[in-house]
Amino acid sequence: MTQEKFAEKLGLKRQTIATYETGRSEPMDNIIVSICREFNVNKEWLLTGKGETYKEIEDETAEVVSDLLEEDNPFYDLILGIMKTYKKLDDKSQTALRSLSQELLDNLKKRD
Repeated sequence: MTQEKFAEKLGLKRQTIATYETGRSEPMDNIIVSICREFNVNKEWLLTGKGETYKEIEDETAEVVSDLLEEDNPFYDLILGIMKTYKKLDDKSQTALRSLSQELLDNLKKRD
């Protein structure tokens, strides 16, 4: 992968990646976290060279939910708001919402 593509995936400039590679600067912790998340890299390996290069994905759904619920994710507030609102609904309303959601998903699958 080119520096340009790597930088693009992280929302950085190619020159920034070049400075990391040459040792002229070190990435901040949030960039390290982004690298690990975007490329499924084990943080310990990235920082120390020890351990497995890539993280094992034990539960893909859990990983997606975890990524969505990181505060720097633009969907964080929306998802949290939906979850809190859903929890406040009575049982009948929750059932109706689940039923509507299932019907929407079914319709989307039919379009594929």
